[in-house]
Amino acid sequence: MFDHFIKEHVLKYRQEVKFIVNRLQEMGKSTGAREQFFKFNEGKPGDGVCALYDEPDKDLRLYCIRYGKVAIILGGGGPKGHGTITWQDNKKLTKEVQTIIHISKDIMRRLKEGEIYWSANGSQLSGNLNFSDHE
Repeated sequence: MFDHFIKEHVLKYRQEVKFIVNRLQEMGKSTGAREQFFKFNEGKPGDGVCALYDEPDKDLRLYCIRYGKVAIILGGGGPKGHGTITWQDNKKLTKEVQTIIHISKDIMRRLKEGEIYWSANGSQLSGNLNFSDHE
């Protein structure tokens, strides 16, 4: 999903894509997934779905699932547009957010059933991490 997001938006939103990639690298190398980098409650209560926080004048949104400061699962996204108040007002964003909500729900189910599990240090998911459009 994230690779598709990059390919789809890198030409028109080069600087915003660069900002997102740099932010992700910063999180991975030094800061972790700090709360101030994210806009929370983009999905349903408790599902961890959020958007990377961006500057107020930027259009591009990347939706993800945040697990504390140690892990994020990247989804997709797109331009929100200045006339759009919520992601529900935009068909493309609605599809992207609903997909990541579905993945979050499936991850929670798989964790509960033992299909996937956290590594000993709590920083990585392991097990059945294959997700398809048919699930």
